[in-house]
Amino acid sequence: MKRLSSVLMVMVLVSASLFAAGGQEQGAAVAFDPNASYDLTIGCYGDLEKAYTAVFATDDFKQKFPNVNITFQTSDFNGHHSRLTTVIAAREATNDIEALEIGYIAQFVAGGGLSDLAAAPYDGMAVGSDLVDFAMSNATTKDGKLIAMPVDIAPAVLFYRKSIIEAAGLTVQQMENIKDWDEYIEIGKKLTKDLDNDGTIDQYAITHANDVAMVPLNGGKGGWIDAGGNPLEPKAKFVGALELVQNIRNAGIDGDMGAWTGPWVEAFSNGSTATMVNGAWFGGALKTWMAPDQSGDWRVAYLPGKTMASLGGTYLSIPEYVKEDKKGVAWEIIKYLSTSPSAQLTTFNTIDAYPALTSVYDDPIMDEGLAYFGGQQVRKIYADVAENIPSNTVSEYDALILSIWNSTVTSVLTGETGMMEGYDKAKQQVLATIQ
Repeated sequence: MKRLSSVLMVMVLVSASLFAAGGQEQGAAVAFDPNASYDLTIGCYGDLEKAYTAVFATDDFKQKFPNVNITFQTSDFNGHHSRLTTVIAAREATNDIEALEIGYIAQFVAGGGLSDLAAAPYDGMAVGSDLVDFAMSNATTKDGKLIAMPVDIAPAVLFYRKSIIEAAGLTVQQMENIKDWDEYIEIGKKLTKDLDNDGTIDQYAITHANDVAMVPLNGGKGGWIDAGGNPLEPKAKFVGALELVQNIRNAGIDGDMGAWTGPWVEAFSNGSTATMVNGAWFGGALKTWMAPDQSGDWRVAYLPGKTMASLGGTYLSIPEYVKEDKKGVAWEIIKYLSTSPSAQLTTFNTIDAYPALTSVYDDPIMDEGLAYFGGQQVRKIYADVAENIPSNTVSEYDALILSIWNSTVTSVLTGETGMMEGYDKAKQQVLATIQ
């Protein structure tokens, strides 16, 4: 569901060994027998174990899978993905089901190691017909392989503190109707203040300019290579993304706080940041542990210009080297977690992971006002964004290109290169690598 940064270069370096692992023909799945007993393992990260434990405790699940016993192997975000990368590259035993964040999809497209869920006996394309289009596209290769099933998504929105907005002389109506990123920057200048007049800025509009770097690129998941095979095209889109982060930095409205560092987390609890661009899941983090005492003060708005983008999401996969007698039942559990309304809504209620299943967007729960957001019907905004996010197909080069692009963004933010120079250098690096 979250943060993809420090491990990107590691992902690129291991892709060659992953490719070797992916070259072996995958074993045939043994069909699920509802009368047989199964012991199944799932590899998770973050709060997924909490969510799926709640799902497996429901009467609906117990009635459908009375003879399936499931255990978890859970670790932190980076630890989980590092383990998964390592064991697949080494062709070692994995869990029967492995979760992965959307940012890792491209790595396994390049390296292999995960079962093709579009192929028999899985039929993932038909199974996923009611899942949001962009999420299915993000896990589908150009040759039609589906390497994982989406279970939750992260429609991107703008979170903001109502009290800080109003103290700056702004209104909720203004925040709900920001026409473009230029207007957001002008608003940001009013939110960036030296509150105690000691000569040091102690309230920023946003934690880091890099928070918005991937928004114009739809989260950077796919879309790096156009239909003609050309990377980083159209040029205007990619240069525009660099221009956005540069303009935010030059305006002096970001706190230059690295994501998930101590100062970054504290910025939300102590009021030193006014807004945040992130996926819907971030609302759950605010509510449960980052700023639980600020209930009623946070609000949600569309991104400036009503930009539609994704910033995260969870997928479930079956590694190729899972034993054949476990693949059938593993697929049934994945289908249940991704396409059962009960499972999708239970996960949503438990950890605020927004459903990938579009049929639940009409559930009455989506119309509820949330106390943490001052009674606002934020889920209706999430649903609208989710259904309008553009679709991108991933390629085997995406992980490498993303690593190059992240370095380019950093060089622009630090003033090492300008926008055009940065773009040109990035394109040259990509072309030199993939051609």
